[in-house]
Amino acid sequence: KKTVFYGRRFGESVELDPNMWTVPYGDMMTNLMIFFLILFALTTLQQQALKVSEDKMFVKKLEKFGKISLTADKIKVTFSQDIIFPKGSPDVSDNFKGVLLDVSDYLKNNPGTVIVEGHSDSTPLRWGKHKDNWYLSAERGWSVVSELIKNGISPKRLQVRGCGEFNPIASNSTDEGRAKNRRIEMTILKIKTEEPEKFIYYKTTAGENITDISKKVLGDEKFSQKILELNNGKIDDKGRIIQNTEILLPFNPK
Repeated sequence: KKTVFYGRRFGESVELDPNMWTVPYGDMMTNLMIFFLILFALTTLQQQALKVSEDKMFVKKLEKFGKISLTADKIKVTFSQDIIFPKGSPDVSDNFKGVLLDVSDYLKNNPGTVIVEGHSDSTPLRWGKHKDNWYLSAERGWSVVSELIKNGISPKRLQVRGCGEFNPIASNSTDEGRAKNRRIEMTILKIKTEEPEKFIYYKTTAGENITDISKKVLGDEKFSQKILELNNGKIDDKGRIIQNTEILLPFNPK
């Protein structure tokens, strides 16, 4: 339907479409949408810039205490155990508790999983309550995790692993190499992860075959390769346990 408007001259008329208002209205809405998209993009970039700045400040705080690797998805810090624990002790030193407070403050603003690994050199333990380096490395890893929990970090986010002397990063034939191998590795994942993989401890005797253990304990020999990977240094090339010890098995609920 057309609307007729009469002009100034007698008999002159102009016909206008009553829906013409939709054209400038559509232009206005398009411009508003573009404006808000630009605003959203700028806000996102600003948040990312602040996050990068926070990561760099955190890394700078820890640089003097260990070696740090920063990537897009995680931060990995390698601390020398000699600056964390008194000699032969699994308890965190008072000085290092302050460092873990800084770590905890960072973790409260970053919700990812935290993996703490204890490592040792290959020097056999001759005294103390720990029967071998694996136990000592596990307890030292737990001591670090325990401090994080005291500082308000949820245990659900934390994983602790004792690796003993089985993952060296230097030669154990020199004092310098052994010092490098005595370490705590902390990996902070920047994103939430799935439920962590679960393991169980199993006491073995020398000569047992991991295929038999896999079938007997886990119900299927397909886990043999995983058992081998989890227990580097405790199993010979024929798949037999080298000496009486505890090994890790993947958790397989039947």
